Amino acid sequence: MTRLPWPLVFQVLGVVAAVWLVVHTWQVWLLIFTALIVAAAILPAARLGERYRVPRGVTVLAVYVGALGIFALMGRLLWPALKEQATQFAQQLPRLVENVQRWLGDLDIFLLRWGASLPAPKAENIEAIVGTLVANTLQATAGVVGFVVGLLVIVVVAAYLVMDARHIGETLLALLPPAHRPRAAALAGPVLERIGGYVRGQVVASVCVGAVLAIGMGLLGVRYALLIGALAAVLNVVPFVGSFVAAVLGVLSALNESAGLAVATAALFWGTNVLEGKLLAPHFVGRATGLHPLVVLIALLAGVHLAGLIGALVAVPLVAAVWEVTRVLWVEPNGTR
Repeated sequence: MTRLPWPLVFQVLGVVAAVWLVVHTWQVWLLIFTALIVAAAILPAARLGERYRVPRGVTVLAVYVGALGIFALMGRLLWPALKEQATQFAQQLPRLVENVQRWLGDLDIFLLRWGASLPAPKAENIEAIVGTLVANTLQATAGVVGFVVGLLVIVVVAAYLVMDARHIGETLLALLPPAHRPRAAALAGPVLERIGGYVRGQVVASVCVGAVLAIGMGLLGVRYALLIGALAAVLNVVPFVGSFVAAVLGVLSALNESAGLAVATAALFWGTNVLEGKLLAPHFVGRATGLHPLVVLIALLAGVHLAGLIGALVAVPLVAAVWEVTRVLWVEPNGTR
């Protein structure tokens, strides 16, 4: 009679149970990883403060107060204009799309002579895309109340991770076999640096991009320049997706004035993308994620599908962290390129 390999059976059952647990509690893990991203971004400031004998709790509090102060100042200065432009843009969006459809229809008549045609955008399609993004975001956070509670949880957990990083690291290392602890300890630093550096640099680069676009569109005379620039700054935190959405809105608004203004606006967005790719991203983001652009795009699509905007925000840091672990533990030891 053949005996069952019980150790292997228990290992397989353990893996299946772990996968089941992660799948059914992915919202919790999403919050925890988001908190880890915030903590990784704050950690260098906490270490710098320790050199001057500043407790980590004080550094975290200073970072949070500084961030709130910046948001409050920007809200005080920009919120009235942003609110007015957002209201006007929402009311005028169907008419803007209708005007563009009419303009494209005239161009279609010209192109049909050559056997070509242009698709016309529809307001309901734009609203459907935005609605899907918002719905996925609220689904991941269990609604508006869940979003607020989740935000508070992220802030608190991130502060705890920064203040008690050493103890948490020692506890996690104690769960590993002794032979693997040195490699895990050496790997933690690069992973956190990759995550934190990417987030900090992306935020700074996004703010610069938003400012350049808002000023540039304002000088060109594009309507809703401040609103579109602010949206570009917020959405540009998500690579590829943010710049594309902002460009569509900017060109759509400019196209209702004239075709020349639309071309100039498109050129402005193209020049800003070049500026970000050649100067801002290398300078502020530092080291690249080490990921192919196609991998980044797939990660973003999966993140948006699973958790909306929040999923898109954490997708790239998560994949970059996984790749860093894979590279150190598997690719380099095996000489794979």
